[in-house]
Amino acid sequence: MTRLANNVEAEFAATEIKTSLIGRKCWYGYVTFGNTFQIVLGRKIARDPAEVAARDRLHKRMVARRIAKGVRVKPADPLSREFDRFQGESSLLVWCSWRLDGEKGPVTSWDDEGTHCQAGICRLIGRTVRNVSISGLWNLEVEFNGGLVLSVFPDHVGPSASFDGNWEVWQPTQAYLIGTGLMCEVIDRENRPLHLQPRQGRWQAKRTKSAK
Repeated sequence: MTRLANNVEAEFAATEIKTSLIGRKCWYGYVTFGNTFQIVLGRKIARDPAEVAARDRLHKRMVARRIAKGVRVKPADPLSREFDRFQGESSLLVWCSWRLDGEKGPVTSWDDEGTHCQAGICRLIGRTVRNVSISGLWNLEVEFNGGLVLSVFPDHVGPSASFDGNWEVWQPTQAYLIGTGLMCEVIDRENRPLHLQPRQGRWQAKRTKSAK
């Protein structure tokens, strides 16, 4: 981890990311626009009732729009509706290049056909993370039981990048964001930057001085 070695906050964040993923089972995953994806792991934690209601309203609006356009509406995926009501102990969102490998070779990647990507990511459901490696400039490798290995390559770099992030790990109280500068930003659920308190070994938002 050459880029991380001289940054105490980065080393601390990398350790916490590994801890938040290792040993946890994936219970939901999906692929969206551009073959970006999210996988959800660990214990199911109930969402706030207001958030559940908002997600339900959004789901109904999307269904209504499809019906209005004459698009056939498929029955809702039970796992998707469960995700509307629960979050995981940790979630991995990937916006950059990635590849999923199996024991016999590549399974799929960000450059594959969409349905193949979805099928590949869904193979992670029910599998447990065995090991996590973070190397170089926040390259990520997640090993699952059953011989599946997910490799993530942060290739959104610089101010002209096509997207403003690479990958993220979300927890109920905070998130770790790998941006286009290939540095890790830690934020809370209110999008406030968090900074490490070395003596306390935890993250805390800096208090802003009130204007006089």
